[in-house]
Amino acid sequence: MSNGRRLTTDTGTAILHLIFVASFIVLLATGLRIAADDPVTSWLIVLDPILPMKEVWFWHLISGLIFLCAFAAYIAYLFRARITSRVAFDRSRLYALFRFGKAQLSAFSVAVYWGLIIFVFVEIVTGIMLFLGFGGRIGEIHLHAMWFGIATICLHIASHYAIGGSRQLMRVVRPAPLLLPPPPPDFAELLAEQLQFRQGGLVQAANAIPASGTAARSRKPLRLHPILVALLVGAGCAGLAFGLEGATRSVLRVGRIEPAAAPVLDGDLREQAWSNATPVTINTTQGGDFGGTGQSAVEVRAVHDGTYAYFAFVWTDPTRSLKHMPLIKTKSGWEIAAPEQALHGEAHYHEDKFSVLLARSTLRLIGSAIQLSAAPRRDRPASSSGRGLHYTSDESVADVWVWRASHGGLDGHIDNCHFAAAAEPTADQAVGRASYKGGFAVDPGQPTAYLSNAEAASSDANSGKVVPKRLPRNISRAMQSLGEFSSSPRESDSENARWWMTEAESYPYSAVADAPIPTGTVVPGIVSANATAMGTTSIRGVARWAAGRWTLEIARKLDTASKFDVPIETGILLWVAAFDRSDTRHTRHLRPLILEIDR
Repeated sequence: MSNGRRLTTDTGTAILHLIFVASFIVLLATGLRIAADDPVTSWLIVLDPILPMKEVWFWHLISGLIFLCAFAAYIAYLFRARITSRVAFDRSRLYALFRFGKAQLSAFSVAVYWGLIIFVFVEIVTGIMLFLGFGGRIGEIHLHAMWFGIATICLHIASHYAIGGSRQLMRVVRPAPLLLPPPPPDFAELLAEQLQFRQGGLVQAANAIPASGTAARSRKPLRLHPILVALLVGAGCAGLAFGLEGATRSVLRVGRIEPAAAPVLDGDLREQAWSNATPVTINTTQGGDFGGTGQSAVEVRAVHDGTYAYFAFVWTDPTRSLKHMPLIKTKSGWEIAAPEQALHGEAHYHEDKFSVLLARSTLRLIGSAIQLSAAPRRDRPASSSGRGLHYTSDESVADVWVWRASHGGLDGHIDNCHFAAAAEPTADQAVGRASYKGGFAVDPGQPTAYLSNAEAASSDANSGKVVPKRLPRNISRAMQSLGEFSSSPRESDSENARWWMTEAESYPYSAVADAPIPTGTVVPGIVSANATAMGTTSIRGVARWAAGRWTLEIARKLDTASKFDVPIETGILLWVAAFDRSDTRHTRHLRPLILEIDR
């Protein structure tokens, strides 16, 4: 029976336990938010009201680093304070597991502690691997280790409660001075004393012992307090992590070429300019299909001629996907040819896409423009995808280039866009008639290269009923240009397929023109506008697909003098993302490339 004595723990354990708990809470909350964005664990969206929404990736990484440093500090503290016996799972504790009583509870508590050690180790190792660009099974292990960790923490709390009730649990917030156990006997000193006894006799040895002990104490080196040593180890671990991260970042060298040697934008990298350029490969993960892997390796090259910068991106994609929300005529009218009814959802028919993000190093790194949750800002409309919005939390601007396979991408058009602060919604966005994009927008003054061919037939955007804005002048020829029509995600669209039509090949919709069109007719969901000349801020790019890879060449002025563009100069950060017939679910990587411009 307890005597009511106030239970305490040593100050070092209390401090490190507090750091562990605080960092784990942030890790868990941000990790659950990230996991809720995955289709496999999308049921976690039920926690949406209580999970963080802004800059989730940034805080997940920072708290992960603190967690790592706290773990290193705690290991150092255990040894420096000579308290490893608390957690030693020796033979006696193994036997105690099979006996009833307090010894069994204590042994079980130590076994659970080792479960926590395994959880922490696996999370740290897989977290570092994910940060470095590994994906696939590593992400699954990281997620499953989190569930194991939550269960183990619950057992950890329950075992301590079983040992001593709430008093046992509260001792961790009641610090007391550390009582260092005596060090283990020094074998050399014991041997020396025995030799003194044998050589000089009992009396002389006895007289010599105090002097020897005094001399030993006088020679004893200064010992730092265990908690100070632990904190120094944790700080050193943080410094090492930051130093290694900075030293191992990939640098993309943008070599200088003569203007006459500028590459032709045709999706073919056999020119001399690209042969001399040093490629950098990035493994992007956690995306859409990509043959079931969710990953795509992206090879990047860059050169410049003093006026324009030229980039070549080659990424793996097992299928050429050109279909983007085509329209099909049914007995009840026109519909989006997709298994999902929501016009803005992650539907089956989407083209391949690729995006590039440029940012100054002054913008908070990693995930600063990614705000997860269906409605990250309560004073703004929810995202149409339900996955979150892109916007920055201040007036910083990140430059975004978006290539779309069927939105003029095969004819040289690249969308010049940006991320900025969350915009005020339009009247249509406020009531849900139009999709709200947060801080993502096309740069002002950019030419209109395409338009959507679908117009909602009613105010109910989820009804699936649409009206084409334009109809092909020649239905038969338009159907032939689509190539072989297949809904299988494992089949590529043919090389010459055109899942768009031009304004010249079509005319405005009318009920009279629609009447003779037979049921089952499919028309493109995109209308390509007339080609426009390349302006000061325009981006041009051409892509070609072959043998399971897209090759995209892009050209843009080094400095457009636009406040919505980031200049291409040394120190600029670059990220890429690949979409496999996906609207929003793209691959990603956490560590950016750093541009280095040759002069």
